[in-house]
Amino acid sequence: MNAFEQLAVGWQVLVRTLARLGRPAVWAPFTPLALLEFGALVVLIGFAHPLVSWIMAPLLRRAGGEALLHYPNVLRQLPDLYGRVDLLLGATVGAVVVGAGTRVFADQFAGRRDRPGAALREAARRAPALILVSAPFNLLAYLLSSGLGWLIAHRQSGALVHRFADLIVLGGTVVLQSLFFYVACDVMLAGRGVIGTLANVPHAAARGFWAALLVGALLALPLLPLQSLAGHSALIVERGTPELVGWLMAAEAAIGLVLWFALAGSATLAYLTLVDHDPESSRT
Repeated sequence: MNAFEQLAVGWQVLVRTLARLGRPAVWAPFTPLALLEFGALVVLIGFAHPLVSWIMAPLLRRAGGEALLHYPNVLRQLPDLYGRVDLLLGATVGAVVVGAGTRVFADQFAGRRDRPGAALREAARRAPALILVSAPFNLLAYLLSSGLGWLIAHRQSGALVHRFADLIVLGGTVVLQSLFFYVACDVMLAGRGVIGTLANVPHAAARGFWAALLVGALLALPLLPLQSLAGHSALIVERGTPELVGWLMAAEAAIGLVLWFALAGSATLAYLTLVDHDPESSRT
């Protein structure tokens, strides 16, 4: 398919995936990630509680010094602190639950019975492969973000780079995500290993890059206003509403889970449509 046909497919797979938002069986594989993400947020905000202070206080002291332990400094730094935890969870647990979601979505789109428990067990068995095939994207996205931050801090970059740094990182991340959009599908649906999946990235991108790019770009839009607000967390705290930062991060986490859901479903259907028309033939 040419680029325009892929864009049309990208829109269709996103619409069909979002139509399944109300189906509990499809959400089931994402439950572990949801529990860990919201649990991490609660622990960061409530680090002084006796149940967790014994471990959280030393970790926060190491992350930001003694001052971070005094209210409301942890809320001022919450976007950065939670971002680190979210990055780790996304690269590990996120890769596995996307694999499980891929299997559930494939069954849904094929009209088969929902088996979220079996999908989670299968993804757990394939966890090393799922994490490793996602690692190049996670590493490149991290290098893009940290590299641009270093450039702004240590070099005389232009005013446009300073002003649109977050947008540049988001756009670059969407492009990288589009290149590796189908790796979980290759592992879960085609039964490929790490080397086979990574070797197949150029082929998959050639067949479905533009569909992936449209899906990624559309799903990135809801994060823009929340990330912009989170970037002004210090100002929010100084104006006397520090708890608002916690609610903003909770909203970002909730929207992030919807995005995980939509990306997994869209990638699955686009894979079945554009990349591998009969993936079940090579299922292991």
